[in-house]
Amino acid sequence: MKPTSYSPSQSAAPLAARRLTVADFTTYEHRYHLTHRFPSLPKRHCPQGGCMVAEGHIGECQPWRDLQLVGSDLNVYHTYETHAREDAPGHVSIIVILEGCAELRLGDRHCSLTPGNGVLLAYAGAQRLSARHIAGQRVRAVNLTVLEQALEQDQRLVSLSPLLQAKDGLWSLAIPNGLCQSLAEWLASQAQGAAALLQAEGLALQLLSLALATQDTTRPPPPSRHAESPIASPRHRRLLERVRHYLDAQPGDAHTLRSLAEMACMSPSSLREKFRQTYGQPIFDYLRERRLALAYQLLREGESVQQVATQVGYRHATNFATAFRQRYGVAPRDVE
Repeated sequence: MKPTSYSPSQSAAPLAARRLTVADFTTYEHRYHLTHRFPSLPKRHCPQGGCMVAEGHIGECQPWRDLQLVGSDLNVYHTYETHAREDAPGHVSIIVILEGCAELRLGDRHCSLTPGNGVLLAYAGAQRLSARHIAGQRVRAVNLTVLEQALEQDQRLVSLSPLLQAKDGLWSLAIPNGLCQSLAEWLASQAQGAAALLQAEGLALQLLSLALATQDTTRPPPPSRHAESPIASPRHRRLLERVRHYLDAQPGDAHTLRSLAEMACMSPSSLREKFRQTYGQPIFDYLRERRLALAYQLLREGESVQQVATQVGYRHATNFATAFRQRYGVAPRDVE
């Protein structure tokens, strides 16, 4: 059984975290032909794009022309979405989640990515392509992207070109534990120069070898951690989104499974299973993470611990402080 996340060895020193605002995310849009959306951040509350969305680091490396390896290690405080623009070029991507979860859509296809799962994505252009990262989690991921022209010009990659003509552009990839560990080491590495480039090139070649072995276009999209649960229908997904948006908007309320199930027009047991299958975590784990993410933001804005505890639904500041310390490793009063 695969572990729930992959961590670097103790010898790998962590990189310094950086606060990433809406404006910071915007800087990536032109380079990668995409747009960002922040559903839980009304523009009126975010002047000049100054609201912090996440904290961590994003590393980029280009082992060779038309190939990009991007690693991200982020604590996500506000849900954000990425959407491919109409001018986005055709490409093949390999995405591996090491920690946390993400939702991916290509056309009418949808899949949930969880730790140890990989997906091979073939984007031919003019398709709807988007990804969602839910607030209240740490997400560590690696994305290798090869542009269409590289597939046509590099003899090592030419056999991947037919994937762009496939009807369904998503395939699951079985990522070996050893490769997941190597990706985690690279993500935490502070190596620079030739050493960093060689390390990235080696990982890119390993990921591409997995993609080259994936020629069966009938393979289903990657399963979530709870693939045994019934898959939510489009109608149920809309109802689940209603519940999730309500939790995002009112995290401090005293929610019950029964009241949320009534909102979703389904039984409590069905809501519990479908929410977990769709979003990769139990509904009240999601609520707790959302509360603590909001608390972190409010503490950063200078509100007192007692005020924040009340706003995010904790009756007692001591219980809030314990949960906060378990989640972030620091006491609420020490947040700067």
